[in-house]
Amino acid sequence: MRLFKTEQLATAGFMAALVMVGTLIIQIPTPTKGYIHIGDSMVYLCGILLGPVLGSLAAAIGSAAADLISGYTIYAPATFLIKGVEALVTGACFYAVKKKSDSLWRITAASLCGICLGGLLMVSGYLAYETFLYGFPTAVLSMVANITQAAGGGLLALPLILTLQKYKRY
Repeated sequence: MRLFKTEQLATAGFMAALVMVGTLIIQIPTPTKGYIHIGDSMVYLCGILLGPVLGSLAAAIGSAAADLISGYTIYAPATFLIKGVEALVTGACFYAVKKKSDSLWRITAASLCGICLGGLLMVSGYLAYETFLYGFPTAVLSMVANITQAAGGGLLALPLILTLQKYKRY
């Protein structure tokens, strides 16, 4: 018995590549040796389009690959875990709130719930990791960048989610 269908795995590979490209295309360095990017919009889409489990794997692989390619290797293990959990929670929250309704209101509420909760976990995850690396005062400084990244990713992802709703891909 197969765990996933071939089409699902191909879509997950494509989404992992989109996460990586979204993370690499624009990188604004932060004082804590990290960077702000638009890849979180794709992380949110992974959790919603692929579902929590496969979406978390695609988001984790794409995000960690971007860290490795761009020279942020110290972040790659934490990024794999944090972005995977971010997509997992985003997808799980989306499907819990959406249930069986395809109304625009329900999809918008489900998306916002998932994005907010996933973004909160991302900010908390990097706060914990950067506290370990650099100490709490420095890690707190990076929270502003991480909050900006989470909110910006949500603002980019929401119109995409609402557009894809027409095609019933989730």
